[in-house]
Amino acid sequence: MASINGVTGGWTSYEDTIQETPKNELGKEDFLKLLVAQLTHQDPTNPMQDTEFVSQLATYSSLEQQITMNKNLERVVASNNATTAAAAISLIGSVVGFTNDDGELQMGQVLFLDIVSGEVNLYLTDGTYVPFSKVEQVGLPTYVDDSGSASGTEEEDEAGAA
Repeated sequence: MASINGVTGGWTSYEDTIQETPKNELGKEDFLKLLVAQLTHQDPTNPMQDTEFVSQLATYSSLEQQITMNKNLERVVASNNATTAAAAISLIGSVVGFTNDDGELQMGQVLFLDIVSGEVNLYLTDGTYVPFSKVEQVGLPTYVDDSGSASGTEEEDEAGAA
């Protein structure tokens, strides 16, 4: 299929209008094209030795396996990130204990979480945050009633008062 080029008045083929995005790395298709080109253009009086050919096919096979393994690892990482986020969501409303950069044990109640570039951060009610990976302890929040005694949860306080 062709189109009229308004600038020069000539014809331009459809293939000429396609612009390929430059790649910074070679894939398995590129390797296979190079191998076929090498076989096609080899010197007929001095063909490639069978050991060279087998070696190049083994390299191609290895490349294909590495690409497959990389895709599988990407899936594992994505699954791990989803599992981490699910575990962190369960901490909303809980009290978490963690060691700060000065080595002191801190604690705070989780208000919400934020996920940035796969890193899960727990934002606490005091306005600070802690990376999920630094959480060392998890507990239920405590509530102080009017008499000054502490208990586990508001529901336990209401059940005890009834």
